[in-house]
Amino acid sequence: MTIPPRSGPVLVGVNDEPSSELALRWAMSDARTLGVPVRVVHAFSGIPRTEPMYRDIPDANLGQPQHVAEQLVARITDQAREIDSEVVVKGEAIEGGPGRALVLEASSATELVLGSRQLTALRSAVLGSVGVAVAGRTPCPLIVVRAPAGRPEQGATVVVGVDTTDRAQSVLAVGFDHASRHQVPLRPVLCWHPDLLASMKWRHSPPAPEQAEMWLSEALAGWRDRYPDVAVHPEVIRDHPVAGLVLASSAQYLLVVGTAGHHGLPGALLGSVSQGVLHHATCPVAVVPTHLP
Repeated sequence: MTIPPRSGPVLVGVNDEPSSELALRWAMSDARTLGVPVRVVHAFSGIPRTEPMYRDIPDANLGQPQHVAEQLVARITDQAREIDSEVVVKGEAIEGGPGRALVLEASSATELVLGSRQLTALRSAVLGSVGVAVAGRTPCPLIVVRAPAGRPEQGATVVVGVDTTDRAQSVLAVGFDHASRHQVPLRPVLCWHPDLLASMKWRHSPPAPEQAEMWLSEALAGWRDRYPDVAVHPEVIRDHPVAGLVLASSAQYLLVVGTAGHHGLPGALLGSVSQGVLHHATCPVAVVPTHLP
């Protein structure tokens, strides 16, 4: 599988929370390497003009939510241009629910970038309502910036969570492409869940089965040839996929996982692994739709 040429913008959903700045900086950096513009979008809810209780309210008041939203977009758009003046940036305030608006906007985007609440010991499992509403429903990769990316000069890598299905090729395609553009090493990780006996304290955990390492090596062969500039460090981890990937992605540049979800119900088909890492990973996470051809 190859990455098709992309001309759509990097779409970044913003609000008035500090996490929007992390998302914006990520979007600007990726847009520069992709050679595409950035589109800043904020969705707002207006006052229903048809309701009897609002009929006597002046139009200026009815338009207040839109005015506030437009001011927010203008401020963040100016901030984006200060971050990188060479990337084309446009912004728009859109009336409607954030989840639905962003899914619609993502249909023509190269990727969608969202911020999320800062991680703390008590709030690590809180992804945010917009992230939950969008994850698994976009035709393009979704990147949730939960925390600043690790620094490549300190050994941070692009971690790619793979399994032994054909869907792994879509995830590897995004991982290799991103690692190549940002000149970051790639760390493909295959989690091999331990059997019951191996998890008992009285027995040492055996090494990962040789067939898993062989499969991973074969899956990477074509990608190594296609991206000779990317340093690849494959690893088989004997752990549950969510726990293994969360641990492997600590302080890393990006964690890439796949999802077969594409459904009208938010998160209905997101998948336990992608949903788990979105809630608990401590680095930016890219969720790649693998249901598309």
